[in-house]
Amino acid sequence: MAGEITFGRYAEVARRNWKTLALVAITAAVVATIASMPVFMPPKYMSRATVYPVNLNSYSIETRTDQLLQLLESNSIRDSLIKNFELHEVYDMDTTRQGGYFALYNEFKDRVEIRKTTYESVHIEIVDEDPRRARDLVNAMLDQANLLARRLQREKSYELLAISERSLAHAREKMDSVEKRLDTLRAKEGILDYYSQVKELTKGYMRMIESGAPKTRIDEVQGLIRDLERHGGEFRELSELSNLFRTNYDKLLTEYERVVNDVTKELTYTNVIVYPEISDKKVYPIRWLILLLSVVSSVFLAYLLLIWRDQRA
Repeated sequence: MAGEITFGRYAEVARRNWKTLALVAITAAVVATIASMPVFMPPKYMSRATVYPVNLNSYSIETRTDQLLQLLESNSIRDSLIKNFELHEVYDMDTTRQGGYFALYNEFKDRVEIRKTTYESVHIEIVDEDPRRARDLVNAMLDQANLLARRLQREKSYELLAISERSLAHAREKMDSVEKRLDTLRAKEGILDYYSQVKELTKGYMRMIESGAPKTRIDEVQGLIRDLERHGGEFRELSELSNLFRTNYDKLLTEYERVVNDVTKELTYTNVIVYPEISDKKVYPIRWLILLLSVVSSVFLAYLLLIWRDQRA
């Protein structure tokens, strides 16, 4: 019956076919109830954690929270979780076929949510059919983030350690070279403390002259003074260099010990504010929502078909 389309006409179509629409609604409700049963839709549980980054060195303009976010989203952590929990079997994914890993990674991505909060913390949510495994996955992700951050930090520290070792060895070599020459002057020339020896020899020389000491004794003292004059300049320069090199060596040694500490220290890089727990309530499927959407969409589609049939009549 062709004619003008009005609200009254739509209501009339619904009134005449209410039994059909009711049957569609009941059928959709039954099908949705059966389809949402655990046999067809296994329930999934969520475990979550909220953490703050600590002990991380920020790069460029990124914040420590951004860096922790990048660490948690790294491929190495994803692959480690997949391997340790055998998720390819849990998700029933055949990784030997073409595109198998692509499907596995997408499934993992769909089940894991990592986001930054407005309070500069990082929130992690993982969904799994086993609530205990969901909790363990969150804990494992945090552990892997700590290991990854530690490994990256140590890689840089090992580079600095190699540089520090070379600098320390070079400073030690220079210091030993100067000390070796000073030891030679001390042993062969008898110079132990240039300034003190010059002072005492000069005093002794003046007293000998005043007291009329034998010429042989005076000549002996003069010889000692001449030896000091001949090698004293070198001794003074080497002594100053030795003090300079030792000061520089002490600074490099302090830096070396700091780098060694960076290499060997065992730090954690997350402060857990909300710890992951074993959930006793499923988050999927929401049966009442599935039932409601199925009934509404089925009835609406059936109603459209009835109006279309009425228009063609």
